[in-house]
Amino acid sequence: MQSAACKPGPTRINGKPATQFCGPATAAIHAGKHWFRLGEGSCVATSKFFSINIGAIAPRSPNQTVPYLGLTLGQYPDAPKNRKPAGGDGVYHQGVLVIRWHGGAWDIKPWIRVVLWADRTGGRFSGRTTAYPHTAVSGTFSC
Repeated sequence: MQSAACKPGPTRINGKPATQFCGPATAAIHAGKHWFRLGEGSCVATSKFFSINIGAIAPRSPNQTVPYLGLTLGQYPDAPKNRKPAGGDGVYHQGVLVIRWHGGAWDIKPWIRVVLWADRTGGRFSGRTTAYPHTAVSGTFSC
């Protein structure tokens, strides 16, 4: 359940257009030397893809200070044509993970290991960032 203060949809972060996500989704994340939790997010699960978004994201703003986690798997809109659907529980090895936390940025694309369970209402992820120094990132999430 989302808090009364969370308003999903268009917003602004540091004057830039952004999108706020709200709802019951949560995540616990370990990125390099940082451990943190995020809440107030939403999940979408279709026969072709799975996506979880928590917090707010301003596209092309890697140093944003507002926390965000976005994880998308399967045949999502504009996905590479060779992607397999993520229509059920199981292990997936390709997707996109974007994390922003108080000026830190961790992105993984396309090689990430994700396990979905409980009818895609929870899971865990692990991988290394795309950019040097290829920081280890892992965590769990719940919808």
